[in-house]
Amino acid sequence: MQSIDTLPRFTILIHAVGHGFARQQLSDGSRVAAGPVHWDWLFQPPGDRSSGRAGDACADHLEHPSKSAATLWTWATDPLPELDKPPASWMDRIITPALRLADHRERYLDFEGDIGAGRGSVRQLARGRYELIRQTASCFEARLQWTSPPAGGSPVDWRHDPGVDARVVARFSRADGEASESCHAWTATLFCERDT
Repeated sequence: MQSIDTLPRFTILIHAVGHGFARQQLSDGSRVAAGPVHWDWLFQPPGDRSSGRAGDACADHLEHPSKSAATLWTWATDPLPELDKPPASWMDRIITPALRLADHRERYLDFEGDIGAGRGSVRQLARGRYELIRQTASCFEARLQWTSPPAGGSPVDWRHDPGVDARVVARFSRADGEASESCHAWTATLFCERDT
């Protein structure tokens, strides 16, 4: 297993939206991460740390990253109150709709504050390193390792607990064969792996 310092980074941001922010409906009429607050999940690509063209919201470059730009793979979900509990106590997987967003600039791994243009502000919920499990055009799966306490207390209450016997796995997936117009619609699944 790699040293934690050599693993790529991730950040979960709490995005309080501003008056200039508007989330479009999906082709089925549903809305995901469209409320006054949502979470942005940002992942630094492994290896060359680049993920293709910024602004390309489709997932094709998850499988074939470009070396031209250093950007973060990004998804958005509604807030997940289940993360207030230690993962070892989760009875089931946490499954929620997610949106694959345009790649974000690397500065958002550490950024907190007003993002400008009336789009609102962000603050870190959690950050850390991750071990890549699977990466294809329709699936990104990673084992998360928290490395700093989040603001507001959610995962911090269990992150440092020496009795925690679980690791969190985050999977973002979409159905194969989706039309390109709906390539934004994904599903986020979180579950814990227990040491055996």
